[in-house]
Amino acid sequence: MPQPNDRNCANEGIGGNHYGPVMAYLSQVSDSSTADGSSGWFKIFQDGWKKNPSGYNGDDDYWGVKDLNLCCGKINVKIPSNIPSGDYLLRAEVIALHSAAGSGGAQPYVTCFQLTVTGGSGSVPATVNFPGAYSASDPGILVNIHAPMTNYVVPGPAVFSGGTTKEPGSSCAGCESTCKASVKRSVQW
Repeated sequence: MPQPNDRNCANEGIGGNHYGPVMAYLSQVSDSSTADGSSGWFKIFQDGWKKNPSGYNGDDDYWGVKDLNLCCGKINVKIPSNIPSGDYLLRAEVIALHSAAGSGGAQPYVTCFQLTVTGGSGSVPATVNFPGAYSASDPGILVNIHAPMTNYVVPGPAVFSGGTTKEPGSSCAGCESTCKASVKRSVQW
């Protein structure tokens, strides 16, 4: 695993064969600097699983985490333009499935960012709550990726209509391989 502030592409963003999906959610809040994440969330991005025709088991297949590693530990997540302006929390999440063959074995890695969106329009879609959006017995949480796989269901709700579903195994979409990591508080369309 890389160390803090290590953005060297030679090092994996999520190492140790911690394969699984990469997801991002938004939560509209009144003030992102004081929000606690208890309000509802809607999914705006996912990069899940795709069968590798030359692979034997789920370890050999295409995963969001493999894409994250190939893209220097960075994934471009487009903020949908069809959401209202205002403050939001962004929940970035990886679920490592290397130990998920037994109940309680999946390992979520979550971080949050504070955003202010300007120039948006539309309405906030239906939301889910954390904890509660996933169950330990969900097929995307309780899964043996070390066996041959024919299907995988990314946990949680479907991606919001203005969001993005990245095809696992596809190339980096933007500056992931060359840009420097940074956090911006304001998002403009």
